[in-house]
Amino acid sequence: MDNDTAGRKRVLVTSALPYANGDIHLGHLLEVVQTDIYVRYHRLRGDDVLYVCADDTHGTPIEISALRLGITPEELIDKARENHIRDYSGYNISFDIYYTTNSDENRRYAELIYDNLRKSGLVVEKEISQYYCAHDKRFLPDRFIVGTCPRCKAAKQYGDVCEACGATYEPTDIIEPACGICGNAPQMRKSTHIYVQLSKREEFLREYINRAGVLQSDMRNFVKTWIDEGLKEWCISRDGPYFGFKIPGTENKFFYVWMDAPIGYLSSTERYCTDNGGSAMDYWKKGGDAEVVHFIGKDIVYFHALFWPVMLDSSEFTLPTSLRIHGFLNIQGEKMSKSRGTFILAREYIEKVSHPQAAEFLRFYYGSKLSPTSADLDLNKDELITRVNATLINNIGNLHHRSMVFCERYFDGRVPDAAWDTEIAAQVEAAADEIGGWYESGDYKLAAEKIHALGSVGNKYFQDSKPWESIKSGDKNAAAAVVVTCVNLIKALIVFLKPVTPKLCAEFEKQLGVDLKWGDYRFSLSNHPVNSVDKLASPLGDEHLSALFTPAAEL
Repeated sequence: MDNDTAGRKRVLVTSALPYANGDIHLGHLLEVVQTDIYVRYHRLRGDDVLYVCADDTHGTPIEISALRLGITPEELIDKARENHIRDYSGYNISFDIYYTTNSDENRRYAELIYDNLRKSGLVVEKEISQYYCAHDKRFLPDRFIVGTCPRCKAAKQYGDVCEACGATYEPTDIIEPACGICGNAPQMRKSTHIYVQLSKREEFLREYINRAGVLQSDMRNFVKTWIDEGLKEWCISRDGPYFGFKIPGTENKFFYVWMDAPIGYLSSTERYCTDNGGSAMDYWKKGGDAEVVHFIGKDIVYFHALFWPVMLDSSEFTLPTSLRIHGFLNIQGEKMSKSRGTFILAREYIEKVSHPQAAEFLRFYYGSKLSPTSADLDLNKDELITRVNATLINNIGNLHHRSMVFCERYFDGRVPDAAWDTEIAAQVEAAADEIGGWYESGDYKLAAEKIHALGSVGNKYFQDSKPWESIKSGDKNAAAAVVVTCVNLIKALIVFLKPVTPKLCAEFEKQLGVDLKWGDYRFSLSNHPVNSVDKLASPLGDEHLSALFTPAAEL
């Protein structure tokens, strides 16, 4: 099979690093499926693609959870990483490396970037007041403070955010603060912390966010507003004890988790290149030929669009070419919530959905709805069933099965040796550029719609041509022309679907004994053996999903 290699390019692609303080849920999956589709598309094109991700492992919540479980933070994050890798593999997520921010590589890059931020004159130290627990002899980060929310008056809330009403606030605003470890009332004490003066790079940031392709239009204005309102100094230090990296030249200060978390993109690249030959600078060198594409949720845009570019630029690393920002995932029209039964873990979906192709179907559902905006996306049971059955079963699956059965019954188990319909071949040729463009831009929804439309063309062509009547009348050549056209159309559809549903498409490749690349959408098969005519997929029904969508989730 043929492969287009003209214009081969080098692309580093990342998903946001999931926090090592819980299991992967369907919201995490939305992002990695979105990323994986993009990665698989570029691999099909023959591009040099490296897909890196890692666990975000440092910070107060990790320390708190480890204390409650009576284990070390290292034990906690090791188990989390094991579970995350397990969950992602269940959905065929094709990371080249899945690493950790608790690594020597990450520490070295954090220290390098910090040193260069200082040399650039961006770092200042300031004395501030913060809570201190005399009993536990430690300053208390946000999550080590509990009290009453200053807005809604809900009790037992953290020092930075209320889980009852969603309000965010300073730890000093919380009512009746208490130490989250011992429960005693904390004292207010002075502590010196380290800040990055983002305002000194305002001109650079304005120019960066306005570069073509860096931000989608709905997010560019959002980020511009933050700059217009005045960039605040960013505190990058925390008092010890703290699970993270100690800041060089200090006695008891540690890098704030958001300082070293995005550096995980760099350190994961470094680790992969060390293990496989090459250099991280093949992808991260300023002025190099690599594109860097980050897929993230809209809740972490501030860090990626403002902090991260300043960090990279201070050390002469390349800047992200594109920030692909998606919205949140809702379930049945509701925000993900444990109490409402709308918080679904990745492993729970696979365990409870009884269909053997459950993971592939969720990949297709996400892909059929994703577009390059930050709008929220809803997972709806009835829509999931409808979309999967309409495209994968009744459209492409139907065209596939009826065409392959014809090959088996009437053409000795081979794709006929005949000329195909050049008009349909031309339609596929024209569609390929459109579909490829939509995969590139992140408009997977339009790609899915075009694939469905091409499948409808094939089914109408088969039905209108009536090859069964040609067989009955003895005109086998006419039937052969129809079947060879339809099998080649199916091959094209499988190529176009391969980034979205790789496992389903692998079944078709096995049936024909081929390994399809992007250029194989072109009609090329004739007089080719067919190994089997098994259906590519079976219908999805209510009965498959009943255990997953509880009554509480169907509000």
